Amino acid sequence: MKALLFFVILSFGVRAFAGEVVHTAGEAQTTAPATLAALKAHFQETMPQVQGDAFVDGALNFNKGAREYNQFWEKRFKDDFDQPDEYRKAFADGKALWEKPFSDGKGFADCFPEGGHGAAAGYPEVDGNGEVVTFERALNACLEAHHEKPLAYDDMKTMGVLSLYARQLSDGTRIHVKVSTKAEEAAFDRGKTLYYTRMGQLSMSCASCHTQQAGRTLRSEELSPVIGQVAHFPVFRPNRETATLSVVTLQVRYQGCQKNVKVAQPFALNSTELNDLEYFHTYLSNGLPLHSGAFRK
Repeated sequence: MKALLFFVILSFGVRAFAGEVVHTAGEAQTTAPATLAALKAHFQETMPQVQGDAFVDGALNFNKGAREYNQFWEKRFKDDFDQPDEYRKAFADGKALWEKPFSDGKGFADCFPEGGHGAAAGYPEVDGNGEVVTFERALNACLEAHHEKPLAYDDMKTMGVLSLYARQLSDGTRIHVKVSTKAEEAAFDRGKTLYYTRMGQLSMSCASCHTQQAGRTLRSEELSPVIGQVAHFPVFRPNRETATLSVVTLQVRYQGCQKNVKVAQPFALNSTELNDLEYFHTYLSNGLPLHSGAFRK
């Protein structure tokens, strides 16, 4: 019975999200500033109650119960007596990795301005070869520059917790990703194309959920707008089977979305495609404050 109900919900969901003629905000604009302006205008019309920094709260803006549930977890995160073990361990392990000296005596803090404080807010960036460098890729580049072994991007017990701790050093700093050179414009366009491209058996794009239907409900969950999403990653998400918390990076979440729409072979972490998508995605949250390690369902 549950399987039949899920099929019926999906069927109506696909019909609502994958119509033959779709005009999606931001898609027609040809520059980064114009794209962002079009999306802001769209959300001003469709969700006028969400303003400024409130975009960082995402779907919590549309469901009082979800906000209260989220606040329950956030209070536990700050409670020394009730703090979840997984939360405490993740930050402790991340701090240990960040502070562990390399074989040459240097450390991660030597690879970033101000010892890493505020650094994450300027990533992703585009390097001299026109390739997008995410913050996680910069962490691995730091390791390799000092003859250390890079971390696996899908290992949340190493790269996940390191990114979590390192990004927290930038909490409160406002995102400032640049798109000004030809190489940056090209990377932005590649990421934008992927964002608006329908894929998988359900023929859905990122924009289907997070632009067209943002603020609405799909399978009992409110859909967050694309603006503000990147600000709180990595996040802690609950495991529905074990009720424990897991660290999830932004690109791991991208893969989860691809699996949800039945993409046969999701793009690999740190692939050109996901790095470009993250660059485009992050630019859209320029000016919003970082708040890593948030709780999200």
